[in-house]
Amino acid sequence: MENDETTALAENTTSNVLAIVQAETQQFELAQRQAKMLASSSLVPKDFQGNVANCGIAINVAKRTRLDPLMVCQNLAIIHGRPSWSATALIGMINSCGRYTPLRFVFDNEDTPTSCYAVATDKESGQELKGERITLEMAKKEGWSTKNGSKWLTMPGQMLRYRAASFWSRAYASDLSLGFYTQDEVRDFSEVRNVTPKPNPFTAAEPTTEPTPEPAPVTIEAEVLEPKGDGLDEARKLIAEAKKNPPKMAETEEEIEQLWK
Repeated sequence: MENDETTALAENTTSNVLAIVQAETQQFELAQRQAKMLASSSLVPKDFQGNVANCGIAINVAKRTRLDPLMVCQNLAIIHGRPSWSATALIGMINSCGRYTPLRFVFDNEDTPTSCYAVATDKESGQELKGERITLEMAKKEGWSTKNGSKWLTMPGQMLRYRAASFWSRAYASDLSLGFYTQDEVRDFSEVRNVTPKPNPFTAAEPTTEPTPEPAPVTIEAEVLEPKGDGLDEARKLIAEAKKNPPKMAETEEEIEQLWK
């Protein structure tokens, strides 16, 4: 009896696993057919045209965010190998999710804005959610507005609004954007900036002097003069005679005077 129950349980487990594998296979095949259809369309951007893998990833993102696959392809760009949302699509995702009130953007000056932050209210708790304040000074320090053709110089108000929405979404609704940055952020963050300090043109450059090479050592050969045989013998004779008959030292004054004469 126990063997029959064990066998039946094993068969049920195996059948469940096979059913799960079959369902996942069918879902993958369906997603692959959808990706092929999107890749063959001329309505999708160039990053997705003819690229079944990118379209398959876009379909996966659409399922996770509950968005239309075509809408995802239209607003998801691949920049430097990183998927990124358009800022308008990100704002639309936040406003249409139903969890928050529509985003409001607060400027310090409506005519010539220099700072902006996004704010919305959580409908469930009633709490006001205020995002980080984005300023033009921040954009300058981070190098966002110093690039050639930067939109920060021509439309600062709109760029402040887009960047404030992006910062707000990562702080309070990162699940909606899946943590993706916006396209403008990826372009700004991925640019390599040269941080090497430039030489001061008002400081005179010190002349570079090459070290004086040390002189090569000079070898001086000294000639050793050896005494000749005759002179050496004569000196030896004088020394021997001096030892035999040492000179007598003057002892009295008379003898000393005699030596000086």
